[in-house]
Amino acid sequence: MKQQSLRDQTFQGIDRDACIGPGHSRPEPGVKTRMYRVSLKPSDGGRMTVQLPAENKTKARVYVQNRWPRSLVISIEPVKR
Repeated sequence: MKQQSLRDQTFQGIDRDACIGPGHSRPEPGVKTRMYRVSLKPSDGGRMTVQLPAENKTKARVYVQNRWPRSLVISIEPVKR
């Protein structure tokens, strides 16, 4: 059986320079959050919009930049309930 590298088994939508995990690309468990809608432009594609939980706008920006390091954040807005 052929041995596979970890790179072959990772999700291809994630940048290999990304810093993924609680406190980096998402909030720590148990922290009070709200949903934010973030528009960004990845370096290799068109504009995309994601919704993610964060403590505030600053943390939402940090989480997006850690997940997609070479992207440009266009806007961050709280999701209205």
